Amino acid sequence: MGTGTTIPTVNLNYSLGDVATSVGNWFGSFWPILAFAVAIPVAFFVAGELKTLFMSR
Repeated sequence: MGTGTTIPTVNLNYSLGDVATSVGNWFGSFWPILAFAVAIPVAFFVAGELKTLFMSR
């Protein structure tokens, strides 16, 4: 690294709307996976609680 060398400038040509659209598309593709990953353990928890509720009588 000699003297006089600089880091080149980077020009990014995208707007906040582009970022929002990209994040929306990304989340839109992953939300079913996240929903099932959360829903299955919650369903087992609720089923277990209902079982204990009815078995305690």
